[in-house]
Amino acid sequence: MDSHITGRTALVTGSASGLMRGVCVSLGRRGYAIAANYRSPRTHSDETVRAVRAVGARVQAFPADVSNPDEASALIAAVHLAFGSIDVLVCGAGPMLVKDFAATTLDEYRSLMDSNMGSVFSCVKAALPHMRERHFGRIITFGMFGSDVTMGWRHLSVYAAAKAAVVAFTRSLALEEGPNGITCNVVNIGDIRDKDADREAVLQRRDYRNPLMRPGSWEDVGDAVAYLASDEASFVTGSVLAVNGGWQGFLAEFSRWP
Repeated sequence: MDSHITGRTALVTGSASGLMRGVCVSLGRRGYAIAANYRSPRTHSDETVRAVRAVGARVQAFPADVSNPDEASALIAAVHLAFGSIDVLVCGAGPMLVKDFAATTLDEYRSLMDSNMGSVFSCVKAALPHMRERHFGRIITFGMFGSDVTMGWRHLSVYAAAKAAVVAFTRSLALEEGPNGITCNVVNIGDIRDKDADREAVLQRRDYRNPLMRPGSWEDVGDAVAYLASDEASFVTGSVLAVNGGWQGFLAEFSRWP
């Protein structure tokens, strides 16, 4: 898929570094104007802006903690004011917590739910009126491998629950918003390494067991997001796209991770 889009804006939350920065670059390369949301230090968002500008796309950084409903609403308003539309909403914000459940505090539970499911709820809630008005929208969220079948994972109980909630929410939203011209899909990611050194270390492991025998890259995820955002995916909604190298065939084996 190499379609070049003009006149559309993509808002990517949690895009200050890593995977979501890569998503910004992938969409920018295809002609989208990029609204890059960040919560971390501004220096990180500046790197995202430079990376997107390097592929010739318009980009602007917007600070907001999208786990806070008021800040999420203000972010949507600011992006709409700056760009005139929000055609694609990529809900990439959402930290992971690797911790035994017995040691997890109530505050950690609430924070993780707010950062993952809560941020999706608040951003979608604020963006929907703008998308409905134009009778067009692409909403893309992120799960983890196995979240579409509610697998259990050691030391990831709260995170797995949050991602399963995101999947159920996105599928349900697809049913409601299809008549309004809005598609809603999930990208379920597996082992993604955005640093060359990390990827090389993984490739040296003889027990690496996805069928493609390699970890994914941000380009793999960015291409998947770009497809779901495109006109070619206009008949795709309520779907969970697995970008994991075939790991779904090894879910039982990997339930012991990490």
